[in-house]
Amino acid sequence: MIVSAGKALGKTAAVGPGLLLRRRKALSIFAQGLTEQGLDDEAVEKLKEVYKELGSIQSWMPNSKQ
Repeated sequence: MIVSAGKALGKTAAVGPGLLLRRRKALSIFAQGLTEQGLDDEAVEKLKEVYKELGSIQSWMPNSKQ
């Protein structure tokens, strides 16, 4: 069981940075699309923050901050 947990943590640590980079790229693409549609910078930033929050794992957990 300990070996399995170690392997799982190792795989998570190896995949984590790539997922964070993809998330950052997705946020950038989302913001660029909103800007291309003519939204002002303030609205784009607000929507980008909401999009970022929706993609956060913590927002989907039942004990997360509200």
